[in-house]
Amino acid sequence: MDFVTMGMFIIDEIHYQPPKESDFNVMGGAGLYAALGARLFRPPPSSLEVGWVVHEGHDFPSLIKATIDAWETNCRFVPTSSRPTTRAWNAYEPNGFRSFRYMNEKVRIDETCLTSEQLQSKTYHLLCSADRCISVIRGIDRKRRELAEADLNGVQSSSIQTEKPLFIWEPFPALCKPSEMGNFLDALELVDVASPNLDEFCNLLGISLDLAQPSGWSLLRQKCAELIETRRPELVLVIRLGGKGCFVAQADYHLRLPAYYDELTTNQVVDPTGGGNTFLGGFCIGLLEAGESNRGERFKQAAVYGNVAASFAIEQVGVPTLKRLSPREELWNGDSVGNRLKKYRERLAMRVP
Repeated sequence: MDFVTMGMFIIDEIHYQPPKESDFNVMGGAGLYAALGARLFRPPPSSLEVGWVVHEGHDFPSLIKATIDAWETNCRFVPTSSRPTTRAWNAYEPNGFRSFRYMNEKVRIDETCLTSEQLQSKTYHLLCSADRCISVIRGIDRKRRELAEADLNGVQSSSIQTEKPLFIWEPFPALCKPSEMGNFLDALELVDVASPNLDEFCNLLGISLDLAQPSGWSLLRQKCAELIETRRPELVLVIRLGGKGCFVAQADYHLRLPAYYDELTTNQVVDPTGGGNTFLGGFCIGLLEAGESNRGERFKQAAVYGNVAASFAIEQVGVPTLKRLSPREELWNGDSVGNRLKKYRERLAMRVP
């Protein structure tokens, strides 16, 4: 399996400023959007290489179930008939800020929720606190060792993935603050990629950055380099910049890529919710498809895939519309992923260094 997200699935209700009417039963959650990002680059039958877990409460809408089924992913539905599906309340304030709160108790996902196949993924996406990140990674590692031992003893009938997987971590936003820096650094020892957005990165370090000024970019490069030097040279930091794209930092390399929708095309952006999660799902697939390229090129391709994936997530409230033209040809919001990827690469090729 290529990709598994440990993020949750949530059903949202979204309230806007009058006179716009509210939306109900909107598919959401980090797990949904991360799975979407990977799925965009994995049409059937490769779509089964995308794994995720959905806790299906007694109120789970049949239309949402049909939408997920149409993606043809390796989605494990876990019936929770004794309770409703995890739901959240969202409201846009006059300044555009989106308030969020859970309407019922959330059901988190850990290694015990994964199938044997999902435990053999090449990449894992996590959005959680540093403590939980460490716990889940160690749990996945333990479960994978158990599978390998069972295979060695002839209990398993299929081959077991033994190569170390890649862990891509989104720190939990509310815990991105200076008092959590020790825990954050501990988690960096286990992850391959850490990806806060710019606000989370600044909040964690207790700094402010103005990317409208060259000094802002210089400080961003400096702080990323210091974090990598503090932990280990293999670590990669991917700072998500919203409408400004992303910044990728390694020990000996850094790269800034613009968003697919830049300042001239922001009218295409309807709702940025889930864009960062979708970015990381696409990022993981891009990383795998880059193969044995040098590290700089591998992570550049990953970021390209991430930015293209995010563009599909933010064109509407909820998820993009899938239209199947043939068993292997499909459109999302009327566009093919390959076409959008080609256009984005052409734009990058025309950029002045």
